[in-house]
Amino acid sequence: MTETPANPPSRRAIVLYGRASFDHGQNLKALASALAVRHAARDEAVTVATAHADLSGPALPGVLADLARDGVTEALVIPAMVPSDPSLSAWLPGALSHWATTTGTAMAVRLAPPVESALDLPAALDRIALNSIAGGLADARAQDVRETEPSLGKPGWSAIPEHGRQVFVCVGARCLHRGAEPLYQHLRAAMKGHRALNAGPRRAMCARTSCLYPCNRGPLLVVQPDAVWYGDLTPAKIDRIVTGHLLSDTPETADILHRNRPVERAEDAPMG
Repeated sequence: MTETPANPPSRRAIVLYGRASFDHGQNLKALASALAVRHAARDEAVTVATAHADLSGPALPGVLADLARDGVTEALVIPAMVPSDPSLSAWLPGALSHWATTTGTAMAVRLAPPVESALDLPAALDRIALNSIAGGLADARAQDVRETEPSLGKPGWSAIPEHGRQVFVCVGARCLHRGAEPLYQHLRAAMKGHRALNAGPRRAMCARTSCLYPCNRGPLLVVQPDAVWYGDLTPAKIDRIVTGHLLSDTPETADILHRNRPVERAEDAPMG
């Protein structure tokens, strides 16, 4: 009699989904390491990974794809930003379903409530106030800011560098989910190879920005002051933007998503 082979044990993963600014300030990776230690202490084999919702990678789809390639069969995504982003519940479940459907992954992806829902934030704020103002644990009073040397920043931060254009690349949550971060890096690399875009009147200042709308056409970028919008970005399209628009002032019309009409100034209006 042939025995039916048992189903292989599931491999689970937890993905802490946070903001890049939170990661830089409080270290999302350190939280992931501490969580992995807790699971190991309970003899639970769980992979703990991190992903960013904005500004910089790794983006959630890429992290999930890596986990699936590594043989993970079930991934739990926990929004770890505090305060939580209320818009996540409106768009993230559908976006994750779209990723799972288009990639054909067999990995189950579940979305947990935000970590904020498990925290007693008023009590935490009260403890901070007691410690900082009245002197609490170890008499840890907060320093009066007047004891710090007054400053508004470096002297050079008052000067606007010479430039002809600004390129704003959206790295809001939805565009980042659609791969904006590697496209932004591709843009910077493409611009770096052209001296004219790095100094002088044709210099293009490139900056990442939060949501630009319309999210469904992301990843997005806008070239100012030309008021030209590009969407559905790809590396090839970015290359055409650099060579055609930024270097030659001749953007490919088929690539343009939207172009604002110039604002009519009062002195330009026709006489009545």
